[in-house]
Amino acid sequence: MLYHIVHTALSIIGVLLNSFMMYLAITKSPKIMRSCSAIITIKTSTDILASVMNFFVIQRIITDGSSILVIPTGPCTNFGKTACYVGHMLMLCLLEYNLVWMISSYIFRYYILYVREPPIKNLVFVAFCLSIPSIIHMAIWFSLYKPNHETTTTTAFGLTATDMVLSGKIVYRSALTLIIQLFATAVLVVIAYIWIRETLCGFAIKMGAVKNDMKNLNKRLVKVITFQVFLPSFIFLGVIIFAAMFAKNVDYRYAQYSVTIIFMFSPICSPFSYILFVPHYRNVITGKKKKTKADLNACRPRVYGV
Repeated sequence: MLYHIVHTALSIIGVLLNSFMMYLAITKSPKIMRSCSAIITIKTSTDILASVMNFFVIQRIITDGSSILVIPTGPCTNFGKTACYVGHMLMLCLLEYNLVWMISSYIFRYYILYVREPPIKNLVFVAFCLSIPSIIHMAIWFSLYKPNHETTTTTAFGLTATDMVLSGKIVYRSALTLIIQLFATAVLVVIAYIWIRETLCGFAIKMGAVKNDMKNLNKRLVKVITFQVFLPSFIFLGVIIFAAMFAKNVDYRYAQYSVTIIFMFSPICSPFSYILFVPHYRNVITGKKKKTKADLNACRPRVYGV
C-alpha cells in the first residue's frame, strides 16, 4: 500500500537524519560548543521519537466537523486500540514539544550572547521541566480514554469492519485540542524568531568592527534560525488541511492522507538547519578539515554591555 510505504520511508529518513545530526553534535562538536551540542541533541532526540511514533501508528485522520476519526494502520494495531491512542497522542505531543524547544533554543541563544554559557545540566533540567505539562496533559487524556465507549458511526466514511478506528468524544476532544495547540505554538515560534533575529542583528551592530569572525558567526546564526522558521510551516499547512476537512471544504478521501504526512516533514527537515549553515558540521560531511575560529567559537559566551 502506497500510504504505508510513504509513511515508513518518512519515518526511516527522520530517524536516520536526526541520528546522524545527533552523532555530529555529540562526537564532532568541540568542547567549547557543549551547550549548543546539548540543545541540538535534545532537539534531535525528540525528532527521532516523533519519527518512531509516526511509524508505530501510521495514522490517517478524518473529520467532518461533528466527529474526528483516527485510523491507525501501523504496528500499534497488534497491541490494541489503547496502544494506538497512546502512539497517536505521543506523536502530536512530541511535535508540539519540538516547537516549544525551538522557542527555548532562541532564548538560550540570547542568554549565551548577553549573559553566559548555561551548564548542560541546566539545559537538561529545563528540557525536563518543559516536558512536564505535556506529560500531565497526556496522562489526563489516557485516563479518560475508554476504547469500549466508542460509538461514532464509521460507515459514512467508507471504512470497513476490519479497519481499526479510534473515535468517540475523548478522541474528538483530545485530537482537536492538540491540533489547536500545535497551531498556537507554531505561531509563537514565528514570534520568537522575529524577536531573536532582531536581537542577533542588533548584537552585530553593537559589535561594530570588533571582530570579523564574530560577525560571520552571527550571520550564520541568522541563517540557521531563518531556515528553522520554515519548519512550523509544515505544521501550519497540516492544520490548514485539517481545518478545511473539518469545515467540509475539502474531500476527506484525499485530505485524510495529507495531515500526518505533512507533519512529518518538520522533524525530517530540522537537521538541515545545522548541516547546511554550521560550517563545522558541514565540513565533516564534505571532508574538509579546515576549522575557522568562528566555528570553534560558535557557542562561546559573549558579554557586552547593554
